[in-house]
Amino acid sequence: MGLCEEGYVKGVPTGNYTKSKKNKSYATKAVRLLKEKPSRADNKKQLWNKACGSKNKKHNSQMDVVLALMHNDFINQRFFGASLPRKKSQ
Repeated sequence: MGLCEEGYVKGVPTGNYTKSKKNKSYATKAVRLLKEKPSRADNKKQLWNKACGSKNKKHNSQMDVVLALMHNDFINQRFFGASLPRKKSQ
């Protein structure tokens, strides 16, 4: 919901959707980290550790949501510019 609040998700207007400032921070940081280095999408656990700053916290599927939004082109292009990471074909 934090990504929605900040306008990261296509088709969802910015607004107040969550009370969790920490989770919002983790999700938005994950998007920024992916922009800097798209290959971080290949290791969800390392992405989470960098986004939250801890190896001890569980991501509770937050990175699954961030990666699914990214891989399915639901993250607004302005947050990635021309470097939007795409899911690798299998």
